[in-house]
Amino acid sequence: MIEYFLTVGGQIVVMFLMVVVGYAMYKHGMLTERGTKDMSVLLLKVVTPIILMSSFQRAFEPELFFKWLGMFGISALTYAISIVISIIAYRGDKARAEDKMCIFLPNNGFLAFPLMQALAGDHGIFFGATNVVLLTILQWTYGLKLLKPNERISAKKILFNPGMIGVVLGLLLFFSPVKLPKYVFGAVESLASLNTPLAMIVLGGLLAQTDLKEALSEPSFYKLSAIKLLLVPAVMLPIIKFIPMTESMRLVAFICSVTPAATAVSMMAQLCGGDYRRAAAAVVITTILSAFTMPVILAIGRVVLGY
Repeated sequence: MIEYFLTVGGQIVVMFLMVVVGYAMYKHGMLTERGTKDMSVLLLKVVTPIILMSSFQRAFEPELFFKWLGMFGISALTYAISIVISIIAYRGDKARAEDKMCIFLPNNGFLAFPLMQALAGDHGIFFGATNVVLLTILQWTYGLKLLKPNERISAKKILFNPGMIGVVLGLLLFFSPVKLPKYVFGAVESLASLNTPLAMIVLGGLLAQTDLKEALSEPSFYKLSAIKLLLVPAVMLPIIKFIPMTESMRLVAFICSVTPAATAVSMMAQLCGGDYRRAAAAVVITTILSAFTMPVILAIGRVVLGY
């Protein structure tokens, strides 16, 4: 458990230091509302697809590919269950799209990947990428529909959203015997590395536009956190236990079910005219609480799942 506390706690400290930078930049006029929106566009439409594509820069192995497909199915099941939970938990006309999205869109990049790397190696990252693939596709389809109910989700938007483009390019790269040249891949990696700092600076800028003291005293955020950080893992634990898979896949699947709300929720809300200030506060609160819940739940998972 100590290892989980150190890894998760360390990542959260790094995350909040970058959030503070974004917060200070907004408060001192160095970052504007338009600036955070432009950065969100860069992250969601350029950086994220590049991350997805770069995760496939490896030699093709049939066995590994079939395991990746299996992991994709498990990740899809996790999202389906999370969506059902969000619909049951938030019903009626007053239900906020941002709250639902916080339940089914997890922060499985910045917080989860270091754990996957430490406990399952490079294969952990490769398997974990399936979750980010689905997250990206969902935020541009179902998430978009929640934020803009009158928006028609056409086949074109499903097939040509940034997430799908990144996946298709990545799979072509994976199957091809020719990989990206050293210097091209270096540029791709450099662009992909923008994801975490830019996302945290945007989150800090959005948070600077909210009343954080009021948010911390808002009971609905703690209901959301309990659902996201406790109920979802509790439902997924027995399911992951009884689905046949390797230990590393079991570990990655469970890590993906215990993380807090994704920063993408606040960025999507801003792009679509939603309540991005509430979404930013929800992301921060679930992340703070996850520093305590994730290590404990992962330790329980280790006993139950045997990874």
